[in-house]
Amino acid sequence: MTPDRTAPSPAAVALLAQCRAARQVADTVRAQSDGMPGRPDVSAAGGEVTFVVHPKSLADWRQWTHALGVGNARATSTGVSMVVRCTFGGVRARLVGVGVPALYGQMHAETGRTAVRP
Repeated sequence: MTPDRTAPSPAAVALLAQCRAARQVADTVRAQSDGMPGRPDVSAAGGEVTFVVHPKSLADWRQWTHALGVGNARATSTGVSMVVRCTFGGVRARLVGVGVPALYGQMHAETGRTAVRP
């Protein structure tokens, strides 16, 4: 006698689809990141893609935010990193810029400005 298996819930099926889509986006970005400043660490988990970058300048950081279509999204400083949440390739994404708060601090010390104007 075989045990009865219940069908997966619609929520489980939707989450599996999100996870697969996130994995596809992560694989695509890894393959297409040539020409960008630095090599990103890209991972996918829980239906979300995470891009970890190590920009050497604010211009590098702006290039990453532009490439991911972040625009003027609000960023959160975690002390050492800047985190921007967005949607990329139809999936939830998180761009983590390691060292970006220090770059902004350096710019502020040099110019007295608190923000970068486009």
